[in-house]
Amino acid sequence: MPKLAKLSFTGVDSSGEYPKVVPWQPKRSGDYSQDCAAGRAYYAELLDLMRQENNPTFLCRVLSAQVKGGVWDAVEIGFTQAMAERLVA
Repeated sequence: MPKLAKLSFTGVDSSGEYPKVVPWQPKRSGDYSQDCAAGRAYYAELLDLMRQENNPTFLCRVLSAQVKGGVWDAVEIGFTQAMAERLVA
């Protein structure tokens, strides 16, 4: 299984002939603060993987999956806030 699939916010679609990574399948508590914190943690996980693998394309896959998911809520807000903070640091 690809390394991206091992992150806590991803999933695996096994419905077809071959399993596929679902790059954005976050757990949501329904509590805004908790979900923002989870989103921040998800970004930190992804950043660590991108650095370990020297592969920034993981971010493109996750962002694309977020857009396709059609949800902009606390998890996504926390994720992008953490990303923005790292970009300007």
